[in-house]
Amino acid sequence: MKQLFLLSLLIFMGCKSEPKTDEATSENQEKSYVITAEDIEKLDYTDYILSPDSNQAILDWQKFQDLQAQIELMKNGDLSFFRVEKKIMEEFIAELKLQQPPVVITPAIRSRMTVLETNLLRLQDLANLDNIKKTDLLESIKELLVANVNLILQINKKFEKEAQQIELPVKTN
Repeated sequence: MKQLFLLSLLIFMGCKSEPKTDEATSENQEKSYVITAEDIEKLDYTDYILSPDSNQAILDWQKFQDLQAQIELMKNGDLSFFRVEKKIMEEFIAELKLQQPPVVITPAIRSRMTVLETNLLRLQDLANLDNIKKTDLLESIKELLVANVNLILQINKKFEKEAQQIELPVKTN
């Protein structure tokens, strides 16, 4: 009888420890899906800021300012802006384009805006998936950051080129 009791106790103790292991495993899996600021800092891309002339030109472009604020939050691991319905993101993008100041509407900037729009929608789609791999999500974040930086760089180039005083040589015959 004593052996049966010890055997039952041993089985009971062995069964009780298994769920704790499963809980620890599921917590580790949840952590692997969470994007942190450290994960984003590890991404390899060159970051640019707006030049003073560019910043002054787009000062009234509120949706662009909102987008830059949301990208800064994303760099800190906050993807809540991207976890919205697709319709809301499409409305935001439409307003971003609509409010674009005429001074920054050029073919080069328009193409960078299209790339940015594509990456915003792609990240929004991936951020709303429950079973997305962390590496895929980080790759999409990197693509969005690169698209944003390219837009900023193109805006800076536009105003840099306008600021140059280029004199053409005068032909004399």
